[in-house]
Amino acid sequence: MDILYKVTKELDFEQMVDILYETKCLRHPKKRKIYKAAIEKAFQNSQFVVSAWHGTELAGFARVLTDESLYASIWNFMVSPKYQKKGIGKQLINKCLEKYPKLNFFLFAGDNSADFYRKMGFEIHPHGMNLKKGPDVCVIYN
Repeated sequence: MDILYKVTKELDFEQMVDILYETKCLRHPKKRKIYKAAIEKAFQNSQFVVSAWHGTELAGFARVLTDESLYASIWNFMVSPKYQKKGIGKQLINKCLEKYPKLNFFLFAGDNSADFYRKMGFEIHPHGMNLKKGPDVCVIYN
């Protein structure tokens, strides 16, 4: 399978929202327009955006926020269910890490994905904090 990785903020936000619904990250269909606008703004305001494409189909994406001195955080990292378990997620994370090789990274992830991040060199940080407003998450650092 040929996957093309692109570093660009010019994305197909409709496909992106589709993936977020497919993965159950978004659940309220009546809020699709609101979600799309918020996601588009978040990606446009990020320092680094990487996406994975199979032809014209968006397979996955991630974005990085950083102070470009000490820390960087990965947000909205997602791979379409039909493209999972094919190494695409690993490549997306690696591209984020390679962009800022000297920075400390952190991210939030569901407990069910902690093993994936551990394999990528991250560890659960015991002093991470979260103001809980939704489902349980764990804080993971590399």
